[in-house]
Amino acid sequence: MRLYKRAVVVTFGSVFTLWVLHALFSYQNLWFDIEPVASFLEMYGTLYGVTFAFSLYVVWSQFNSVQSGIQQEADLLEDIYRMTLLLSDRIAAKSLVQNLRSYVEAFLGSEWKELSQGRTCPFSQSKFMELCHSLRSVPVADVRDQAVFSQLLDAVNRLTRVREERVAASLTRIPETLWLLLNFMSAVLLIGFLLLFLPSQSNFAIFVSTIMMAVVAFSIGLLLSIIKDMDNPFVGVWNVSPQPFRVLLEKMH
Repeated sequence: MRLYKRAVVVTFGSVFTLWVLHALFSYQNLWFDIEPVASFLEMYGTLYGVTFAFSLYVVWSQFNSVQSGIQQEADLLEDIYRMTLLLSDRIAAKSLVQNLRSYVEAFLGSEWKELSQGRTCPFSQSKFMELCHSLRSVPVADVRDQAVFSQLLDAVNRLTRVREERVAASLTRIPETLWLLLNFMSAVLLIGFLLLFLPSQSNFAIFVSTIMMAVVAFSIGLLLSIIKDMDNPFVGVWNVSPQPFRVLLEKMH
């Protein structure tokens, strides 16, 4: 329902404005050439479509990057968990699993909340550093441990890179100037359609103009709502899912 709120407000506002303008000017026989308005809308609508497509591509790529990063990080953590089970030193293995579990719990708790508000999470970062330190300090007792240790080092390096990319993507938002441009262009487009429909005089023409104005306004409002909702992948209607981390936590219990 939150997704449609902006679209409904824009629709009612545009239709109400159209009716008010009709009421104010219907008795004055307001007539003007609509050809320049139609030409302007054709050109401006094309520019608006390109700008919107670019903005949607940006937020959709960001959204997919965050979800992909969560899945990749969870997969690497699961690989590390499985490798710790192969260590001969059970005390060290148990300590590694505990640090791994603490980091996953920190991600599902404080880090998820902080990222939704556009901030990094120092607590989760500290847990991650503890995990990395413990992984690099694994005792090596035999050839098998040496092979596992080599794999752990490779996994932790990849994990660090994936985490950094995932956090960066999670904090990325649409630039304020681009968002302002979208709103400005939407307002200009709606004003152009108001001018295009304003000369309608008959009741039927006014009815058709109202329907068309409502459709255009609702579409523009919904498009803006979709971009705004997907810009933050942690809140709203479309959200990334922490399910890969939840599944991993269940496997470690």
